[in-house]
Amino acid sequence: MKRVLVAPGWITKVRLFKKHADLDIYYGRLDAEPSSADYVIGVSLGALVVLRNIEKVTGKVVLVNPPLPRRSLFVWLLRCIRHISNEGLLPERQTFVLNPARFLLELMKAISLLRTDFSKTLDAIPKDRIVVARGNKDIFYCDDKAVAFFRSKNIPVVEYEGGHNICEKLEDTIDGLTMLPATGDAC
Repeated sequence: MKRVLVAPGWITKVRLFKKHADLDIYYGRLDAEPSSADYVIGVSLGALVVLRNIEKVTGKVVLVNPPLPRRSLFVWLLRCIRHISNEGLLPERQTFVLNPARFLLELMKAISLLRTDFSKTLDAIPKDRIVVARGNKDIFYCDDKAVAFFRSKNIPVVEYEGGHNICEKLEDTIDGLTMLPATGDAC
């Protein structure tokens, strides 16, 4: 079994809690290679990257705390500020882009993704191929309105104990959803 995790483009490295021999991590992109993956897991804005490139995915899709449904950019900006002030950015677990030009490019891509309406894309995905994992304390991006949106589209939503940021409970949930145990010790 092979899994691909897609993270937002302004992250250059994610330190997970467990070692995952079967997990490839992509940042802000989804190459042709993931079409052979059994599971493609999109985290936060990475979930929108997966939806934008859904034609490349033949396996199952796990969207983790996706910023959906579409809302105004002003609403997303306010939620981003609230998220950073409440949960922080986890600099001990994530490395961010230091190149200002690349950061601006990734920011422009993020804005484009947030302005896209993925409703028709979600409708077209067979419901046995998609699931949403949501931190039950994520009030910033994947909130109760998002859960109602997914359920209205008959997309299963699995909640775990946590917020928006990557945490050990999230990894356990992803492992459970993809039925593949993690190997090795915690990082």
